Amino acid sequence: MQDKLNARLMGVAPTGNGRRESYAHLPMPRMTNTYMLPGEHSPEEIIASVKKGVYAPNFGGGQVDITSGKFVFSASEAYLIENGKITRPIKGTTLIGSGIEAMQQVSMVGNDLEIDRGVGVCGKAGQSVPVGVGQPTLKIESMTVGGTQ
Repeated sequence: MQDKLNARLMGVAPTGNGRRESYAHLPMPRMTNTYMLPGEHSPEEIIASVKKGVYAPNFGGGQVDITSGKFVFSASEAYLIENGKITRPIKGTTLIGSGIEAMQQVSMVGNDLEIDRGVGVCGKAGQSVPVGVGQPTLKIESMTVGGTQ
């Protein structure tokens, strides 16, 4: 993603991603709408394939270090999966990892793409701008998960 200044510094074409919170702020490269295309598996098929794991259908927020790709996301709704079945809710669930490593661990992609109906927010350098996000159910083979039962 490039704005005019960043593109010139890197010697590439701008991509039109310069955004700002208001006229009082400087534009900077920002995401707009981020989503993953659907795959071929049903969510039920994905859940049934998990021996022990976490199903997190909703997230409340998080942070990404744009230089390393490391992230922390809080799940506002999460459940324990045992032997292919959702067994109970989990409180305070956080997912911790690296974007590149998480993408390399995706083994199944659901056919249930859904764009979030709420307003997502991208925060950067003290600015907040609205964004659109969405994805289908994913099976990620390995990830650090924190939470309380």
